Amino acid sequence: MLSGIFLILPVWGQDLPPGQTRYVADIELETTAEFGELLRRASQLLAEGVVTQDGEATVAFVLHGPVVRDLLRQNYLQNREVVDLAASLSALQVIEIKACQTWMGSNGVNEADLQPFVETVSFAPGEVQRLAEKNYVQF
Repeated sequence: MLSGIFLILPVWGQDLPPGQTRYVADIELETTAEFGELLRRASQLLAEGVVTQDGEATVAFVLHGPVVRDLLRQNYLQNREVVDLAASLSALQVIEIKACQTWMGSNGVNEADLQPFVETVSFAPGEVQRLAEKNYVQF
C-alpha cells in the first residue's frame, strides 16, 4: 500500500496561494506501522523545511479503515508512539486527521472515543475528492 504514497508533486492550484502546496493521504488499508511511517514522513518534511507552520495544515490524513481504531482513547497505550506523533504534528498544524463517519458507523466506532485532535467527515472518499478538487496532491 505504501508504494507511491510518498510521491510529492508541486501543484499550484487556483484554491491555494502560489507556493502553498497541500497534500492529502487517503488511508484505508494501511497498518499501524504504515500509518506511523506516514506520520514520520510528515515530520521529516517539517524538519527539512518542505512544509511550514503557516496556520493551516499542509497534509490532510483522511482515514477510513482499521487504522481509525489506533486513534481511539481506549487504545492509547497500545498505540502511544503513533498517537503522540499524530497529536504533536496536529498541534504544530503540520497535519490534520479526518476520520470517516460512514466507516465508523459501519464498524461500531463512536466519535466520542476518538482522540481530541481527530475531526470527522461524513464520507472519506468524498473528502479526498473535495481536497483533490482544491488541488491537494497525493502524499
